[in-house]
Amino acid sequence: MAERVITLGWVEVALLLVMMVAVVALSGWLRLGLGRSFALGAARSVVQLTTVGFVIGWVFRQQSGFIVLGGLTMMCLVAGYTAARRSGERIAGLTGVLTGVVALVSIVAVTYLALAVLRLREWDPRYLIPLGGMLIGNAMNSATLAVERLGAELRGHAVDVETLLMLGASPRRAAEDARKTAIRAAVSPTLNTMMTVGIVTLPGMMTGQLLGGSAPIQAAMYQLLILFGIAFCALTAAVMAVYAVAPRFFTPAWQLKRELVAPKK
Repeated sequence: MAERVITLGWVEVALLLVMMVAVVALSGWLRLGLGRSFALGAARSVVQLTTVGFVIGWVFRQQSGFIVLGGLTMMCLVAGYTAARRSGERIAGLTGVLTGVVALVSIVAVTYLALAVLRLREWDPRYLIPLGGMLIGNAMNSATLAVERLGAELRGHAVDVETLLMLGASPRRAAEDARKTAIRAAVSPTLNTMMTVGIVTLPGMMTGQLLGGSAPIQAAMYQLLILFGIAFCALTAAVMAVYAVAPRFFTPAWQLKRELVAPKK
């Protein structure tokens, strides 16, 4: 007997909002100042996710490679802009650099998974859009964390870096420790997930497949596909972002740019 898949409608969504009302009420009772943020976040989540649901449904029906490519391109552009903004660094050309990093890493990962692992022979949006979205999102997060930590390390150890420069070290050598620390920090969330997956939590892909009626072992295999793809994107995006951005903290005369390493207010 086939297992029944439980579908959700607007009544169920309304019932879900009861939980958010409880969150807002609890925040207000404890005077945390988070009620407005939670309410806004809930409203935006409903609007954004339902809109995306309708849009993706339309994309799935089209089966067009141009639409899939256009959707993934838009994701990369938004991801690059968001990564540059969230990093908090005011570096000229940072948006373009991080957009390129996210796009290149994601293209390599999606192409490999689609052709070598899933063996797709057509532009199937049902696989490429969700797969691309997850990989682009994680590449964005990793690049953001890497650049943010790189800036923090160079600001926190500006004296040490300048000492190395005065002793004749190149900017590449002087920033080596900062680069390594930034890369480690960027991939730490991914490593934590890999170490505890299936023991502490069931990740989103596997949970969604189980709720959708897939066999547990198939759900586990698809989660491995996503998890290993994320690990690849996280590390390569962090490495590329750090090595592309680090030289921009230095002048052509091998000096730290004071405006970039000055303590943030």
